[in-house]
Amino acid sequence: MNKKLAAAIQRDNELEDAGMHADDRKTCWTHESWAEDCESDPAHINPSALHYPRPA
Repeated sequence: MNKKLAAAIQRDNELEDAGMHADDRKTCWTHESWAEDCESDPAHINPSALHYPRPA
């Protein structure tokens, strides 16, 4: 992960904590990438329990 992406993820996390809707993120918290790079991932298109990691 490059510094620009890491900073953007941190910024999105802070904005979301402050009330920004998760759909407005520029980054993907799940995949730690730019949102546009993983928007076609099944976890985003058809979310279900099968796409999320199991609790430890």
